[in-house]
Amino acid sequence: MGNLLLDDRPLVIQPKLIELLGDPTEAIILQQIHYWLVKNINVKDGYSWVYNSIKDWNKQFKWLSEPTLKRKFKSLEDKGLLITGNYNKAKFDRTKWYRIDYDALDEMIHALYQNDTTRVSKRYNAKYQNDTDYTIDYTKNNNIDTTTTTGPTEIGSIYEFWESNVGSLSPYLYEEIQAIYEDWSEVSKQPKEMILESIKMALDKGVRNISYIKTILKRWYDNRIYNIEDLKADQERFEKRKERKSKRNKKGSMFIDARDQDYSKSAEEEWEAFWNG
Repeated sequence: MGNLLLDDRPLVIQPKLIELLGDPTEAIILQQIHYWLVKNINVKDGYSWVYNSIKDWNKQFKWLSEPTLKRKFKSLEDKGLLITGNYNKAKFDRTKWYRIDYDALDEMIHALYQNDTTRVSKRYNAKYQNDTDYTIDYTKNNNIDTTTTTGPTEIGSIYEFWESNVGSLSPYLYEEIQAIYEDWSEVSKQPKEMILESIKMALDKGVRNISYIKTILKRWYDNRIYNIEDLKADQERFEKRKERKSKRNKKGSMFIDARDQDYSKSAEEEWEAFWNG
């Protein structure tokens, strides 16, 4: 059965939590912190806290780098979901203590699902937090069920399309797609559409790996093709050039169609293949 297929219960992530945060990694981190908080190991000022250095947190999230962990923890703090404290005995010890602001989490849920009749109604910011435990100790199992979101978020629709047409999503792929989406959001008003189009083009070529898709997107980025209109215009220009060349009875076209190009080859290899027929 293999070492990666365990009989123990895996760490479960609610799809709606991923949808709410818009980031599967942050959802995993928040769920794991909740797991430790409900144990009430460190109760200070009426609240349950958990503390760890980034190095120790990294032992629980081994597939993430320490810089990524720092960035994700900071993001959860900025969203107001993680509250930090310092109850260290030594003054020089700056290890952060964390607790979840469950009221802030409830408010986010309420805003997102205000028309949902099954919205969460419990408040957890009490002295004792006795919620159902859906997470297991990282020392027992590092498997993660990162079920994709099926909600209306843009990145959620990309995850859904990938799982429906390409395959399952590993934590690595979640991170890669998240990074691609963030990069394209900075230059395009249609990051979702461009990413989905690149996936479709890869599938048309029979390719199902993220590296190939990133290469397609890089070519578009380098050529300032930032939206679907740009892509259509580029294709129309190619078709017109192709038609003019055909009328002149020239063999082939002097231009390479972005949709027909083999992105696994270098530019030199593409032109060599073109001239050699």
